[in-house]
Amino acid sequence: MGQDLVSRYCSETSAQWDKRASIFDRSVVRGEMENQVLLKDWKKLLQEALETDQYKPGRLLDVGTGSGFLAIALAELGYDVSGVDISPAMLEIATQRAVQRGLQLALHVGDAMDLSEYDSDSFNVVITRYLTWALPDLQRAYKEWWRVLSPGGRLVVIDGLWNQNRTHKSRNWWRFFAWALILVTEGRRPERKKKDEIVSFDLPVAKLKRPQDDLIIMENLGYQIEKVYPNIYPLVYKGIRGKVEYLKRCYWGPAFMIIADKV
Repeated sequence: MGQDLVSRYCSETSAQWDKRASIFDRSVVRGEMENQVLLKDWKKLLQEALETDQYKPGRLLDVGTGSGFLAIALAELGYDVSGVDISPAMLEIATQRAVQRGLQLALHVGDAMDLSEYDSDSFNVVITRYLTWALPDLQRAYKEWWRVLSPGGRLVVIDGLWNQNRTHKSRNWWRFFAWALILVTEGRRPERKKKDEIVSFDLPVAKLKRPQDDLIIMENLGYQIEKVYPNIYPLVYKGIRGKVEYLKRCYWGPAFMIIADKV
């Protein structure tokens, strides 16, 4: 991807997500942060992904931090967290939420594919959630994340097959049901119109077989794949309340998680 195209992508993407920041936060993040049981299960999943008997992470970088879900969850677990996102409006929400929860986060505006503000080998963990589907060049991103990871560092990628699942008729029916359930349980109309649910069918990532193609890219760059979860949602949406949240949120399809190390 040429530098001029990268610059245009960054400018256009920043503006898009600035417009959608508050809607994204209300429809995706806020419910997860306010549901203590759901948040606890997310934290448990993250901690299990990051820690072993032999390995305890130091500095973490949350790439595409958005309105702060991962960064805040990890900071509340005691990790030293930095976050980067292309949208200033997203980071403003994340900062306000962190302050409300008594946290101080090092958040910066930046491009996930160009982390030049960070030195090489400077983070023990790079983690990202629901970002890679929107990037125009996965290889460039994984290569840059390799650069900022310290030797022995860990990459955790959480994402889904949003583009593929969006074409399934059953997902459209689930979407209508989910929005009705939101109206009944939360007393609000979903604020996203169907056309505003950003799915970048034209981006190269939309044509990949995931997570299989991600694993190929990572292995070619030198990552050692530690574990792959085809669907993490059963691990975080538990109990009756969790199932209700699952029905409201997960009509896009399952989310996978890749854990890989820089060896």
